[in-house]
Amino acid sequence: MTGGFACRTETARPAAWGDLLALGKVQYCCPMSDQSAPAPKQQPIVILTTARLVLRTATEQDIPVMRERVLGDPDVMRYVFQGGAMTEQRAEEVMRKHFTFGDSLTGIAILTEKPDDDVIGFAGLFPCKALGADDLEIGFVLARRAWGRGIATEIGEAQLAFGFEQLNCSRLLGLVDPRNGPSIHAIEKLGLRYLKDVAEPRRANRSVFCIENEQWRARAREQRA
Repeated sequence: MTGGFACRTETARPAAWGDLLALGKVQYCCPMSDQSAPAPKQQPIVILTTARLVLRTATEQDIPVMRERVLGDPDVMRYVFQGGAMTEQRAEEVMRKHFTFGDSLTGIAILTEKPDDDVIGFAGLFPCKALGADDLEIGFVLARRAWGRGIATEIGEAQLAFGFEQLNCSRLLGLVDPRNGPSIHAIEKLGLRYLKDVAEPRRANRSVFCIENEQWRARAREQRA
C-alpha cells in the first residue's frame, strides 16, 4: 500500500530548530534536490515513534534492505514515483538523492517496526507544488509484509499530528495515484477529502485530497470523546 500527503504552513513564524529539539522531535531531511548526498556514518536519528513504529533517518545499511523489500518490489512500487521496480543502481541513486541521511525537517525517512528496528517501508514530509503553494507532501510506502495490519493508519495519524502540531500547518494534502484504491481508502480514513486531479512532473497524475487544521482538530476531539 502506498500513499502521500502535503502540508501548507501557517503564516505565523514556523517552529524554530531549538524549539523542535526541545520537544524531542528530531528533524526531517532537506527538500528534494538534484544533488546526491553521501550517507554519513553516524547512528540514525529518531524522528517520531508510535506504539509499534519508529520513523528515523536513513543509514548506509538501509540501502540494500530498502531495495530488496520496497524499491525493488514491483507490487509495492506500482504507484510510487514513476511506477515499477528499481534496479540496485537506481534504488541507491534515489535514496542518496531524496532520503534523509541528515538533520533537516523535510525529506523521506526510514519506517521501522519495534522492537527490532525491522525495516517495513518509508515515510516523511517533503516539498510539493501541486497546488502552486509552498506545501509539504506527507507520504508512506509500505513493504508487503506490512500490508493489512493498520500500519498505514498508524503512521498516517502520526504524520498528521506532526504536521499540524509541530510544523504549524494550515492544511494537509494527500497526493495519490487515482488507480490506487487502497491508498485512497487509507487517506479518506484519516479524514482527508478529494479536491481535484493534478498533473505531476516525473510521476503519474495524482488525485489531491485535503484536510484543514481545524477539521483535523475537531476530528481528534471527537475521537477522544
